[in-house]
Amino acid sequence: MILKNGIVFLEDKLQKLDIRIENGTIVELSTNMVGEENVIDCSEMIISPAFVDLHTHLRIGQEYKEDPEITIKKAIKGGYCAINVMPNTLPPVNSAPMVEYVRKITRPEGFLVMATGAITNNGLLAEIENMAEAGAVAISDDGNWTENSFIFYQALKYAKRHNLLVIDHAQDMVLFKSGRIYEGQVSFQTGLKGFPKAAEAHAIYRDGTLNLTVGARLHITHLSTVMGLDTISFLRHLGSRVTTDVTPHHLLFDDSAYLDYDTKVKANPPFGDDRDRKALIHALRSGEITAIATDHAPHSEPEKDQEWEDAPYGIASIDSAFEALYEGLVKTNLIPLEVLLSALSTKPAQILGLEHGIQVGNSAHLALIKENVPHVIASSMGAKNNPYVGKESSAKIAAVILNGTVVYRNDQ
Repeated sequence: MILKNGIVFLEDKLQKLDIRIENGTIVELSTNMVGEENVIDCSEMIISPAFVDLHTHLRIGQEYKEDPEITIKKAIKGGYCAINVMPNTLPPVNSAPMVEYVRKITRPEGFLVMATGAITNNGLLAEIENMAEAGAVAISDDGNWTENSFIFYQALKYAKRHNLLVIDHAQDMVLFKSGRIYEGQVSFQTGLKGFPKAAEAHAIYRDGTLNLTVGARLHITHLSTVMGLDTISFLRHLGSRVTTDVTPHHLLFDDSAYLDYDTKVKANPPFGDDRDRKALIHALRSGEITAIATDHAPHSEPEKDQEWEDAPYGIASIDSAFEALYEGLVKTNLIPLEVLLSALSTKPAQILGLEHGIQVGNSAHLALIKENVPHVIASSMGAKNNPYVGKESSAKIAAVILNGTVVYRNDQ
């Protein structure tokens, strides 16, 4: 297969190149490539490494929310070739057999499903060593913060020993449970109980300082506040090893979205104010934040169709994250397209320790993107708690290639 005349995202730059693929592997990158084999004309298309999601919720054991096979289909439609599954399934991923189950879940050839094991099991340290041996790539108590400092310290040591990523839902749960959204003008206007943004910064500080003496691969997920950003900067100044991601919704919404009491935008952590959102965008552009993770969290319509206080937290947008981010950040010149593509593909892959990108010898996992195609974002399957559906975008995923095979094509 030859992909001709495309604009290729290579080494953080966009450049016109042809790509030759043989047996699922990229074997040549050059211009004016010729050959009699299958040729796909990619004129006016951007060819990016397919996306990698650091933070996905597969509803194993809760298929009424969204069947895992549907989630994977939606991920491919959104340009993804890999997802990392959080451990709050039913039953939880807190043992080697559950890690193996997640890793072997039904999916198309070439699509990678990674498993994150739980840090705790009924308040005690989970079987981290066994889960690592079963192929877990990370540990986390996502959905909760590991409140016991000694247990978290031990988890960091196990993670260091087995080279596991520690994905940290950094949120003081005592403070979080005192409210529903962050304290501020919007909590006052809506009457929704507020809790302090220090809930995030406090948790980040504890976990980052514990890691100073361990040196594990600590990763703060779904960062949401200026205070959290500043705490990470301080920890890095001290020498703590820490990476971070931000979600599409924290880049595209601020807490004014709560004024309409729309449960589709109810997420945890909640949205900060406009200053927080602008700081997160600036940090992504500057490289302080390197990855975007969807935190895809599907729920059923009856669950979300409740009073705001009773509806569950979560946004399910893995199939439309790129479209929304392109329109909200690239089209508005808030970040370059190169930064967006990097944050969705090669940077999260690096954080997870994956070899991924467009280079000779790598597997051909690619997303083909068309710009200047105005359309309305749609989502036809699975959970409906997607706030981007019905909104306009001018870029779309035109095709996805996994291991050199076209597995998705959008000809509309």
